Amino acid sequence: MSDRKSIASLLTDEQKEGWFETNIVANAPLIIGLFSNLVVIFADYRAYDVIYSLTGIWWKALAASLACAAPFILWEIGWQYNHTTENWRMTSLGMAGVAFATSIFLGVADYIGLTSPAWADFLLGSVVVLTGLHTVVGFLYYYNDPDVARRRMKAQALARAEAQRVNADMARGLLEDGRDILKTIDALKGEFSPDDVEAVLAILNGKRGKQQPKPRQQQIQPARSFASETENPTKQPSNK
Repeated sequence: MSDRKSIASLLTDEQKEGWFETNIVANAPLIIGLFSNLVVIFADYRAYDVIYSLTGIWWKALAASLACAAPFILWEIGWQYNHTTENWRMTSLGMAGVAFATSIFLGVADYIGLTSPAWADFLLGSVVVLTGLHTVVGFLYYYNDPDVARRRMKAQALARAEAQRVNADMARGLLEDGRDILKTIDALKGEFSPDDVEAVLAILNGKRGKQQPKPRQQQIQPARSFASETENPTKQPSNK
């Protein structure tokens, strides 16, 4: 019995975790992430120092963070986003690598002799180009997000349904008005002459009324004159 108790107590002691395992090891991903972001921020400050030494203008040096630490942290968040596709997760990871490589390159620029005035324009142009690259890919990431696409398709479907409903209401109103007009025309044709109704409607529509065909005039044959009667007397049958 004592052996069983000792084994049970041994297992219980092994299952117990100390403060280090509970607070440090269990939160290892979070701690490593915070440390990595801290390193990136420090590298970005180094890039700020290099750009400031080249230009002497603080806002140009501060703008270098838009190609280094700031996009790295944003792409890191985009990579951890659960609802995005796998391709865009890999794109986010690649863009985070580009941002980190930019901060490292700017950080070591003065050590490899790139701080001369001849390289200043190249470094500043690279910062501007990479900032624009992060901006364009960021917009593509946003517009290709599945949640955004679903909301966009839902809004488009609702807009099409609303347009169809409005068209149906307009068609119903036009058909009802047309039915009332036809009933009125039929009633007028029952009360007046159909030709007169059609002529009046044509006038109201801005059209010329149907012209009634003119009656053909009969040619008057001239009377046979007395001279023609005497010249060509008709033969009377003789009575024998």
